[in-house]
Amino acid sequence: MFRRRTVYICLCLLATVLVGTVLVLSSVSFYTSISPSAYISEAELDTIFDDSRWNATEHGKVERVPRIIHQTWKTESLPPKWSKISEHCREIMPD
Repeated sequence: MFRRRTVYICLCLLATVLVGTVLVLSSVSFYTSISPSAYISEAELDTIFDDSRWNATEHGKVERVPRIIHQTWKTESLPPKWSKISEHCREIMPD
């Protein structure tokens, strides 16, 4: 009888901890979720990739990614290995 009661109490405590964990995790998930409006839809992607020079402001939309690309390196000069890529980015995005 004593052993059965101990097992029952332990199971109740375990169930309480599990329910509490689910409640805490679901609350954290709710409050840290990203609004669906922050995502780019498939229709917007199709529009963007149809025209490689698509500009959001010309189409009356807000740009979600800033146009400025900042380049940093640990020294003053960029290694030759990366300079071609840097120049190519500047060529395809002049503004």
